[in-house]
Amino acid sequence: MGGTLTSQAQTRELLDRVANSPQFQKSKRLRELLLYLGDRAIRDPNCVLREQEIGIDVLGRPRDYDTSHDTLVRVLISHLRKKLQEYFAAEGRDESLLIEIPKGTYLPVFRLREPRNGHTEIVEEPPPAAAPIRGRRLVPAVLAAVAAAAVLGWATGYNSHPARLTSRPSVEAFWKQLFGNGQPTNLAMSDVTLMEFEILMGGPVQLSEYEAREWDRLADSRIQDPVRRELARAFVDRVTTAISDVQVARDFGVLSSELHLPLNIISARDLSSPLVSSDNTILLGSWRANPWVGLFEDQTAFRAEYEESPPRFQFVNRTPLPGEEPAYVAQWRRTGYCRVTFLQNPRRNGNTLLITGSDVISTEAGGRFIASEDSILQLRKRLNLKAGSPIPHFEVLLRAQIVNSTVPRFELVAYRPH
Repeated sequence: MGGTLTSQAQTRELLDRVANSPQFQKSKRLRELLLYLGDRAIRDPNCVLREQEIGIDVLGRPRDYDTSHDTLVRVLISHLRKKLQEYFAAEGRDESLLIEIPKGTYLPVFRLREPRNGHTEIVEEPPPAAAPIRGRRLVPAVLAAVAAAAVLGWATGYNSHPARLTSRPSVEAFWKQLFGNGQPTNLAMSDVTLMEFEILMGGPVQLSEYEAREWDRLADSRIQDPVRRELARAFVDRVTTAISDVQVARDFGVLSSELHLPLNIISARDLSSPLVSSDNTILLGSWRANPWVGLFEDQTAFRAEYEESPPRFQFVNRTPLPGEEPAYVAQWRRTGYCRVTFLQNPRRNGNTLLITGSDVISTEAGGRFIASEDSILQLRKRLNLKAGSPIPHFEVLLRAQIVNSTVPRFELVAYRPH
């Protein structure tokens, strides 16, 4: 069995050999990251190393930077894991010691290579399988995203709220009104990889560029640093989403299954202009992570605005009513906002539901609002609807309390009938 090593001389020598190998000589930033993480692990193998600390020390980020918007540390760590596997599978295949960064952590471990059949090999752990999801079809392109999100939820201690199979007459009536019109319904989860690509690029990807997947052209024209360009190209084709989106998709899938309404779960990358125009669509995330939302942004009462540096997200109130604020500004890790918008699709033969969080966590509030009997009853009361009458097109803004990457509670702060 391999074990953790305590000899600093051995681990220092191994760290230097790996850092000076061709794999890392071509990538200065990954080499700096490896040396930083390795030094921290050698000096204190039991230390708790946090993402923000790495961003400050290695990337020169300010001390109060928002890791929910700036995800470069996570991207680099993922790339570093793969580079280490490449080294120990090729040039370092005869090394007796290994350097690994376990999933869910940032601190490397140094261990003996596992013996197998008289030889020493690296055994890669297969990715966790996605849990079966009731009542809906999950397209293959999203399976990896759901698995990655499940790992993220485990690693961050995500506390899920299982969908309840209880009677929700107001919710069920609204859901049938939304998606019981005979049109196909597609739920598009946000594209977290896109956000990481946009951070490296220093600006948003336009919908036309996103639909055409013009990654190479964008990287060449917008990313001057060759290291960042290489990094962007290395991961942009991978599709990942947020654990909050997976949670919403699961709850909506259970609800659709109960009502015998088919719901297709796809990535935002698998949508197309014809589908958005003619089908029922649920869009999760902001236009930064789901560019399809931008098609409807001009129709909203609360416009989503994102500032690049320093990262700042707010919903601007186009026409403030008495008691409302002109803008609702999210506070990192403390207060988020989620806009829920019910509109017709562009061809007016189906419906569109936007659930736009100020960050990937706050989207959870919108999903719970739509699936909550108390919330739908509250909405009907605010809209002054008679019993049994359909809900008109509307928009609500929710304020979400964020604690440990979850939303324990939320409240309705503004609403508009469309």
